[in-house]
Amino acid sequence: MARYILLAALLLGTGAAHTAGAQEAPWTLEECIAHAQKHNIDVRQQALQAEESEVQLSTARGSRLPSLNASLGADASFGLSPSSNNVYVSSNRISGTAGVAASMPLFEGLGINRRIRSARLDLEAAVQELEQARENVAVQVMTLYLQVLLDRELVGVAERQLELSRRQVERNRQLVTSGRQPESALRESEALRAEDELSLTQARNDLTLALLDLSQALDRPSAAGFDVAVPTLDSLALEAMRDLGDPEAVWAYADAHRPAVRAGELRLESSENAVRAARSELYPSVSLTAGYSTGVYDHTGEAFWEQFRHNSREYVGLTVNIPIFNRRSARNGVRSAELSMRMQELALARTRQDLRKEIEQAYYNADAAWTRYLASERALASARVAFAYEEQKTEAGRSTLFDYYDARTRMQEAESTLVRAKYEFVFRSKILDFYRGRPIRL
Repeated sequence: MARYILLAALLLGTGAAHTAGAQEAPWTLEECIAHAQKHNIDVRQQALQAEESEVQLSTARGSRLPSLNASLGADASFGLSPSSNNVYVSSNRISGTAGVAASMPLFEGLGINRRIRSARLDLEAAVQELEQARENVAVQVMTLYLQVLLDRELVGVAERQLELSRRQVERNRQLVTSGRQPESALRESEALRAEDELSLTQARNDLTLALLDLSQALDRPSAAGFDVAVPTLDSLALEAMRDLGDPEAVWAYADAHRPAVRAGELRLESSENAVRAARSELYPSVSLTAGYSTGVYDHTGEAFWEQFRHNSREYVGLTVNIPIFNRRSARNGVRSAELSMRMQELALARTRQDLRKEIEQAYYNADAAWTRYLASERALASARVAFAYEEQKTEAGRSTLFDYYDARTRMQEAESTLVRAKYEFVFRSKILDFYRGRPIRL
């Protein structure tokens, strides 16, 4: 229901914009792609994910630095409590403490280096995934853009067929008036004209919906007044797209340069480092500690700053932590990291497998679409000759209305088939260009 409400709004908005002279300039494919890549929510979410990966890298790098913490405390004691000389006496007193402590890791089984490298690889993978999201949006926009162009040409086919029907109605009306055709012939031609009017209405609705889909894919606030530029896609332009390349060469380039594959490789390398980082939990760790502390008491009779100075304590220490038994958490962590690495290996293999399938399908579909396009050209030329001959017979009164409309229908179907084959070939060839690293443009 919401889709049809938007369609109605588009129709009304388009009409209002046309009346007021506020029709937008037609959008080119490059403009549509640039706008979508800037405003698409998926792309923006992936950009935030890349930014989050950068934060994680900064956190991992910071784990090499020492930690420094300060503390302040005060308490009131009633009854037996320790005095400043560590003797327990029975009295009420107030005391305060202050301290600063620092700790720096010296060795953690190379875990810090591994985690930093994993975080850096994750950031590089996130950047590649951002580029992949941008490319996915570009392909989606191109698909919707070509659908608009296809529906626009089908509207032209329907308009030409309706014009032929109108001419036939006028011709039959004259023949009926002259007594050369029965009244039923005129009524039948008018009924066929009404069918063509309905077909044209449906074709225009399909075009409006295609424009709506494209406008929504661009995340525009409204589809009113939106239209696209129509590129030149004649026989010369299609012939220039005929160079489909070798599918193996396309696959080799895509495997080396496609962001999806590169992101998978980086994720796999990161998971391998995660395994090494998990194993570092099995090794001893060494850290350096240092600190300063002091305290003051209310019953000693000394001034505050004198106590602060006299009760001070500085220390430096070296701590070695040797893991003996940690309820199998470290070894299970290693196993989990290894399983994640194997899953990433399979994910990368699936990505490469899907990529090869897509390239091979695009290549053979493009080649088949080109063959269908050439065959459709020949079929349309023959259908036009047959229709012209039948039209001459009709004007001479030597053809039936059924034969006339049969020839016209065959010509219409041949023209529609040609248009569909053309855009099928354009789409497949552009997909191959995309895998070869060429920019998407018409």
